[in-house]
Amino acid sequence: MALEALQDIMQKDYKFKNWAGIYSCKPQLYFQPTTIDEVASVIKNAKALGKTIVTVGSGHSPSNMCITSEWLMNLDKLNKVLGFEEFKDLHYADVSVEAGIRVFQINEYVATKNYAVQNLGSISEQSIAGIISTGTHGSSPFHGLVSSNIVNLTVVNGLGEVMFLDSENHPEVFKAALLSLGKIGIIVRATVRVVPAFNIKATEEVITFEDLLESWDTLWTSSEFIRVWWYPYSHKCVLWRGDKTEAKPTKSRKSWWGTTLGRVFYETLLWLSCRVYTPLTPYVERFVFQRQYGKLGSKGNGSTTVATSVKAFNMDCLFSQFVNEWGCPLENGPQILRSLDHSIAQASQSKEFYVHVPMEIRCSNTTLPSEPLDTKDRTITSRGTVYGNIIRPYLDNTPSGCRYTPLNSVTNSQLTLYINATIYRPFGYNTRIHEWYSIFEDTMSVAGGKPHWAKNFLGSSNNTAGDVKQESDYDDFEGRGLGRKIKEWYGDDLVAFRKIREQQDPDNVFLMNKEWAVRNGVANE
Repeated sequence: MALEALQDIMQKDYKFKNWAGIYSCKPQLYFQPTTIDEVASVIKNAKALGKTIVTVGSGHSPSNMCITSEWLMNLDKLNKVLGFEEFKDLHYADVSVEAGIRVFQINEYVATKNYAVQNLGSISEQSIAGIISTGTHGSSPFHGLVSSNIVNLTVVNGLGEVMFLDSENHPEVFKAALLSLGKIGIIVRATVRVVPAFNIKATEEVITFEDLLESWDTLWTSSEFIRVWWYPYSHKCVLWRGDKTEAKPTKSRKSWWGTTLGRVFYETLLWLSCRVYTPLTPYVERFVFQRQYGKLGSKGNGSTTVATSVKAFNMDCLFSQFVNEWGCPLENGPQILRSLDHSIAQASQSKEFYVHVPMEIRCSNTTLPSEPLDTKDRTITSRGTVYGNIIRPYLDNTPSGCRYTPLNSVTNSQLTLYINATIYRPFGYNTRIHEWYSIFEDTMSVAGGKPHWAKNFLGSSNNTAGDVKQESDYDDFEGRGLGRKIKEWYGDDLVAFRKIREQQDPDNVFLMNKEWAVRNGVANE
């Protein structure tokens, strides 16, 4: 199909901007295909004309990984549910969808069948292709990457070939496509394994920072779902723990920043502390913490609510933001947090930099069994994953040395710790991040950490694999690159991923934003 025949799905003068508003671009052409044949035709035309293609969904990644001056594709019109197959004796179902469908749409559809997605990140606005391609995870000692719930994928590669991928069909390509950063091909279909619908009974309580560290050895396996929000200037944390239940949902606790007035007031305080007088930042944190959590009990006396799984998993991300998240061995957590706490306190005293809150602390268990688990005896409240596959993606950023154990034997040694350093952009203002993120990244790196691929990691001119500029020539929030470190961290897995990438995309149709890919080691120069 010639390019002229694609006029109905093609647009010029389109401007793309990511959710955070940090990055934008004006591609030469913007495509919204409605069929797989149209996707393949766009790819073949790009190949013939020497163009590259970026595929975007909701644009929730805060990084510039998807910024391009060439061709941009969006799959929002490939959003149909294609099939639903129930395996009642095994207590799961497989839902097949077109890959542009948003996660919230899958949630809504499976809920009509009395099923639920097993594990989610903090939001559900992304496309299913997006959360697979970037290594999205939730927070649980018994669940790993969302991609472990994927049964199969259909991908159109750089040659315009439609490929069906699963554990038996092209398993090495499947292994690459389960976290591909859009560099292998365009995911056009996916089959997701879901489980009978469940609610979550959650407790939320205030604990001190020292309470968190002292309970570290047992805290993270105390519930199926768990996360902590750290407020370093207040020396306090909010501990959220949830477990599956068949109980009916209850009324949720009121949110101060969930109100229009609270939200605008909070953003205004952030703007003042970022643009007018940065030493206000710790006072803003203490005020906001008191307004949001002042009535919340502590150490066993917090609030308890029951919510649907989706409502329990998802959270309010508040404002436009830079996000830098790294994963490392959970056992190194106390050392890391004490170091970060010291750095934050020192910087506050010297007025060098300030951090925003909450800093989110989560965990995941990305270890995988050697063979599929028997699910015949599961109930609605059974813990853990019903795997769609047991393949670890080449570019999985979690520690590779952890070994799988049955759920009743899980300890911290199987778990990945994620720490999320968020810096808000109040009313679109680019708050300075380089000083804080450099210390954060150095601390995480020394402790065996690696960055989340789709977030705002910066790297350094010493570690980039691309061209090096003078430090003064970089914007404060501009990524320098981590290519040298990434080659060291991923080793043979990166070599294998690159080989498959080159086989599936020999003309580099998907090597869009090549500068980003090179400086971060994903592609050769």
